[in-house]
Amino acid sequence: MPAPSWDLAITVFFLIGIAFGYILQREKIVATLLSVYVALVVTQVFSGNVFAFFQGDKTLFNQVWIRNNSSPFTIRVIIFMLVIMLLSAKGGISGSKSKGIFSPIEILGLSFLTTGLILSSIFYFMPPESRDALMANSRMATLVIKYYLWWVIVPVIVLIGLGFFHRSHSSSSSD
Repeated sequence: MPAPSWDLAITVFFLIGIAFGYILQREKIVATLLSVYVALVVTQVFSGNVFAFFQGDKTLFNQVWIRNNSSPFTIRVIIFMLVIMLLSAKGGISGSKSKGIFSPIEILGLSFLTTGLILSSIFYFMPPESRDALMANSRMATLVIKYYLWWVIVPVIVLIGLGFFHRSHSSSSSD
């Protein structure tokens, strides 16, 4: 029996992300999306220092240091996922509650974009050689990696657009 391909794994990841979005509903998926952006920033800023700490090059309080063989990719993914989980669960970030005919479509779209942003960010943390090897073996990975900039920008554009739609829709219904 052949091993599952990366395309299958990426597709399953997207399906799980979309299902998770439906479970969370719109306000929590928006909060999760914002948490992903915060996690990207935190990861970019602190991963170098955390990596140096785990390599034994930096100490904590001039006494504590750890020496192990973790890779920069591993450190980045752990920081990234930890910040997302903490902010999503305990961050107090919440989107506005909205119900309406577009709500299921919004949830589907936002879940898809959040999942794509998470996956493309994880691929972005990989060393370039690993990314190239993955792209050589997977058409889906190529799409996710190649369009990283779009995965970062499109969710912001969608949130702004939805904000205009909800604002004009809510103000017209109160007249």
